[in-house]
Amino acid sequence: MSTIKLSKSIKSLLKDHSFLTQSDIAKKTKSDKVRISGFLEAMVEYGDLSVKKVGNSKVFFLNKRGT
Repeated sequence: MSTIKLSKSIKSLLKDHSFLTQSDIAKKTKSDKVRISGFLEAMVEYGDLSVKKVGNSKVFFLNKRGT
């Protein structure tokens, strides 16, 4: 999956769900967890997503800018 398609796919998932973990996103996009991890961190840095630590997991959700 190209990076543009992956970005759109992640944003679409997060529009349908308030928040998702990295594992949830990897499963739903059928992508490798390592690739998704780096990609999510880049989206957070760019400002499309926000992240919050909940227990041992990180949950990701859309910023208003990322919609």
